[in-house]
Amino acid sequence: MILNKQEIKNILNMLLSEDKENAIIAFSCLNNYASKKYLGELLVLYQFGRTSAEEWEKECKKVFKLLKNVLKLDSKDYRLPSSTVFSALTSNKCSKESIELYLELFTNQLSNNLYNMGYPTDKLEINVKIKDND
Repeated sequence: MILNKQEIKNILNMLLSEDKENAIIAFSCLNNYASKKYLGELLVLYQFGRTSAEEWEKECKKVFKLLKNVLKLDSKDYRLPSSTVFSALTSNKCSKESIELYLELFTNQLSNNLYNMGYPTDKLEINVKIKDND
């Protein structure tokens, strides 16, 4: 399995599922990707998967150890500020695709928050583009 954008979204859906078995299956798959090569993808899943640090530590030990070192986590912290995760993505030179996915999910979350606060989100368009370093 290659951790591309669609695969990450599929795994994210499994982590967000009401059926806890889906999360356990997702975790078992992710343990095969506990390397810095997939750090961006793992950070996205950790941030948006809404799964506690305790669950990651129990079900996905290798990945959690990597994330804990990168994010300097206290095991009680699992709801991280967006800035912390975004800084980790950029400072660790994670893949452009993982940063784009992070920003996509972040802007979706922002739109949902604005909608819940009563803003007319049908009149908003939020675009984020990563500039090339040329």
